[in-house]
Amino acid sequence: MLMGIFEAARIVPRTAPSFTLPLTIISGFLGAGKTTLVNRLLSDPAGRRIAVLVNDFAAVNIDEELIRFRTGDAIGLTNGCACCSINGDLVKAIQRLVERSDPPEAIVLEASGIADPRGIAQIALANPAVRLDAIITLIDAETCLERLQDGRTRSTLMAQISAADIIAINKIDLVEARCKEIRETVESIAPKRVLLETTHGNVPTEVALGAGKHGSSVFACSPGDHATGFSSATRTWKDPVDRTAIERALRDLPPYVIRAKGTFSFKGEGDKRYVYQRVGGREALEPSSEPIATHSESRLVLIGFSNSWKKAEISALL
Repeated sequence: MLMGIFEAARIVPRTAPSFTLPLTIISGFLGAGKTTLVNRLLSDPAGRRIAVLVNDFAAVNIDEELIRFRTGDAIGLTNGCACCSINGDLVKAIQRLVERSDPPEAIVLEASGIADPRGIAQIALANPAVRLDAIITLIDAETCLERLQDGRTRSTLMAQISAADIIAINKIDLVEARCKEIRETVESIAPKRVLLETTHGNVPTEVALGAGKHGSSVFACSPGDHATGFSSATRTWKDPVDRTAIERALRDLPPYVIRAKGTFSFKGEGDKRYVYQRVGGREALEPSSEPIATHSESRLVLIGFSNSWKKAEISALL
């Protein structure tokens, strides 16, 4: 890992980038369903152009009907995404994406089934043009308890779970009787994380890749899936907003808001624009490095669990 960080420091440019690419790391032990989730995001990218990097023993198993053409290490997809298959040279792969004339809008990195995602994140984030959006760890519900009791796999699985912002207990339909025990075990390892129950890696794109580009909506996974339903709300301000009031409201967001993304223009700060990101307990409000828009409109999108969602509370807060 240290060699990777040193190599990243040598390769990446020293000047500040004019933009940043959000990075989502898909983690999980062998067979947890990572590739299934990646394929799902590629087939339903919610309007984004996604680049997928695979830090594994083999190339990503993209469904055949999605593949349009191959050129070198790039795979062109029918939804406009670009997919790079890499063999350990993560730093150079990210740099190639950053330097493209048409860079992607998001990067999804599928980690090896035996990797600690924190180490991968440190290497990737050595490039100032990349920012960590979230680490999502998938857990194979059918085998996770046994893996955690096995001395050969326990430390790897513990590291993957504890590193996560979002944890998806996958294949939950196969372990109905043990569902509560699995949840309690995972929560004891990584408390206060966003915890989903899924089948077939069915994590909604709006959750996996942050707040979507669309307006308010209510959405859920397909019928029969055990994933919790989600609700979302959007608030727009045409004029610059009071920074103190916004920061107070963001601090007071209820815990059932698991994803939030906003862009703000604040009173008295001229043309400066700020971006807010929240994933579970991770949040940041930072100056935007992207080109400044000609208008001063501010916008905030919130996503949370439907069974806890309180529309009146959200409206009063904002």
